[in-house]
Amino acid sequence: MEETLTLITVITVVLAPIIWLIVTLNKKINKALEKASEVLNFQIDIPGNIFRKKKIFGEIDGYRCEIEVFTRSHGRSSTTYVSFYAFFPQSLDMGIKINWKGEIDGDDEHLTELFIERNDSKIEEAQKTLRRLRVSDTVVNSRKILFIKYYKPEEIVNTMHEVLNLAKSLK
Repeated sequence: MEETLTLITVITVVLAPIIWLIVTLNKKINKALEKASEVLNFQIDIPGNIFRKKKIFGEIDGYRCEIEVFTRSHGRSSTTYVSFYAFFPQSLDMGIKINWKGEIDGDDEHLTELFIERNDSKIEEAQKTLRRLRVSDTVVNSRKILFIKYYKPEEIVNTMHEVLNLAKSLK
């Protein structure tokens, strides 16, 4: 009986703070997303399950925009990300793909060179602040690890505007 009580005590002492931290941080990101959605005039989709993807979405200046918070498992650990999307009103139709490593691929060599010529400096500059930046014919996307700064609605709004401004500047 004494061993069982010791085991229960150890589990409670170890697990209770972890569970409390998860619930507290979940509430903080939900509040930040709610306030950011109000500022951006976006719709919000936050499921009751704390482990499901949270999403706010809407339109700014004709660009469909989304912000997602999701967790990816990596074996025994997991990482939570916040991802910002700005979808072009119309596809660029250049066959362009720039992956998060900054590698450029395209379906047509001439169009790829033209895109690079017009936009290379803009993308290089944006990569300084927009981590894991991806660009394709349809979307500009930046994915970041969910750090404490993204528990502030103004940081979420500012990053969404950075992604949107990059999308608007690409030709």
